[in-house]
Amino acid sequence: MDVTFFAENEDCVLNSFEEVPENSILGGGRFSKAQISDLLGCFKCSATILSDNLWISPTSFSKELYCIDDEQLKSVAVHWSNEKSWVNTNVNDMDLAGHLLELKYAYQSHLNKRVFILFE
Repeated sequence: MDVTFFAENEDCVLNSFEEVPENSILGGGRFSKAQISDLLGCFKCSATILSDNLWISPTSFSKELYCIDDEQLKSVAVHWSNEKSWVNTNVNDMDLAGHLLELKYAYQSHLNKRVFILFE
């Protein structure tokens, strides 16, 4: 499933990728809901489900994403790659680290905004 991470904006009633303002997109990839849940679990948090295809992460995730150093983020990627949602896949922890680093650096221009997760 395609997943798009984007920064909070004024009108977050969205149903498709086309409705996400381009300047708020932080990254994305092909992940399952279980894999995103496991990612948030690595940050000791969980999302609020706004609809079947739209989740919002807690402020603790946004704050941690901003503060974490790159080496710690790579360690999170290794931990994430060992979660049960990745069993029987050929996931590469460095690919996951790349996704997380992209998310971190894109978020730098959206400080103090929560991260939304859109599934399509």
